[in-house]
Amino acid sequence: MFTRRRFLQTAGAAGGMLVLRNRFADAQMPKLRMGNAAGIADAQLTFATVGQHPKLNYYKEEGIEMEVLNMGSSSQTLQILATGNVEFTNLSPAIFAQAYAKNPDLNIISAYVWMRKAHWSVTVKPESPVKDLRELKGKKIGIRNTGDSGFPGAKTMFKELGLDPEKDFDWISVGSGAPAGVALDRGQVDALAIWDAEYARIENLGFKLRHLPNTPDTKDLFGGAYGVNRSGFKANRDKLVRLFRGMAKSTIFAAANPELAIRLHWQIYPETKPKGKSEAEALKEAVHVMKTRIWKWLPDEHDEDKRMGGSTLRQWQATVRFAGVQDKVPDANVLFTNDILDDVNKFDRKAIEEQAKHMTL
Repeated sequence: MFTRRRFLQTAGAAGGMLVLRNRFADAQMPKLRMGNAAGIADAQLTFATVGQHPKLNYYKEEGIEMEVLNMGSSSQTLQILATGNVEFTNLSPAIFAQAYAKNPDLNIISAYVWMRKAHWSVTVKPESPVKDLRELKGKKIGIRNTGDSGFPGAKTMFKELGLDPEKDFDWISVGSGAPAGVALDRGQVDALAIWDAEYARIENLGFKLRHLPNTPDTKDLFGGAYGVNRSGFKANRDKLVRLFRGMAKSTIFAAANPELAIRLHWQIYPETKPKGKSEAEALKEAVHVMKTRIWKWLPDEHDEDKRMGGSTLRQWQATVRFAGVQDKVPDANVLFTNDILDDVNKFDRKAIEEQAKHMTL
């Protein structure tokens, strides 16, 4: 039996779980816990956290408190949601589709897409002769870990190109940040297969990267969703509407004023503010991380569903094909629901944007 005690032991052994303490939390409100697959709650998470600040109170106005639990990988967040240790969690769509293919009884469904575009890619040093993914055949590729979304993303792109990811490449876990940058810089690996915000953190350390073009099939994919408990969806519908409405407002605010959003995030979670750097330097680096994501948070003219959190059956079908499990998941409708989105989007977007433009600390 996978108990809460066992979960905590497993998370700790995996390098695991860090609960971020919101200094403005209200203990009297219903708490919904988020499994954060990135393992770090820096600027990339402001789209979700900024609404916790008392200057905004987007979640409190909805009668909800949110708690962030940092995890080590997308695979780990799936596990903790399936076992009921969080109420919602980040999903890597391809990893989720593969997990469902292996276990159709998986008690998870996607309810809100927060990153509208694919966020993974493969990078090399700027001076590398490699110009195309095909040229990496026989090379060493660095990944954070095998449960990270960059790993299946890269593997599937290689499959699309007719390569065998199991035989044609040597996959090496290099971790995050400086270790990953050093591994590429010193030639321990020929390329990195990670994702946008992590690449930005590596660049902030002084390492130079060049992105190789993604394959054509990635154009129909999205990068991240939030999964919830499938069997409890109807019972928790009202809480989930209020939760994701607060998140949608937070996202609009953070996109409209990134610098202010970062400062508010640091006030909510002061332990996430970089130490040993000037305010200006820390802010510059945080903005660099955030700008890799902002345009992926929001719907654009090419998106069929322009609601915050929206996705389409066509996109999920593309995800299933990308994950290589179309034979085991013939109907992609089982992976997602848009049931709450009309209610989630019942707020004045322009008012949030104006608030972001004119607010000061």
